[in-house]
Amino acid sequence: MTDESRTYEVFNLDDISERFPPDPESVARHRAEILVKSDTLRIVLMTALKGAILHEHSAPGPITVQPLEGKFTFTIDGEPRQLGVGEIAVVAPGIRHAVRCDEDGAFLLTIAHMSRKPDPGGN
Repeated sequence: MTDESRTYEVFNLDDISERFPPDPESVARHRAEILVKSDTLRIVLMTALKGAILHEHSAPGPITVQPLEGKFTFTIDGEPRQLGVGEIAVVAPGIRHAVRCDEDGAFLLTIAHMSRKPDPGGN
């Protein structure tokens, strides 16, 4: 969704959530909409239906998970914790984590790729 030639971007997350809901017929029951994608940063809006699961995995860089609507069980290193609107989880690189959607909702996922070096040529 971003135009890499711009120096800034402003997103209305409520509008985007409404435009890109998860497909209730899909097995996954969640949808990922990439808002920002660069060599060193990804920002993804995740919309999910109750019962959706993102199975345990890890990320190459630090991440944040910030619920915008609904409630989620965010399991970090085997420890479940419920996250809701107004909370944010910050997780170090390589830490195993999983997400279960406890209510229909949306969260903002930010992934930093610390090991990557920006391409000076912009390619």
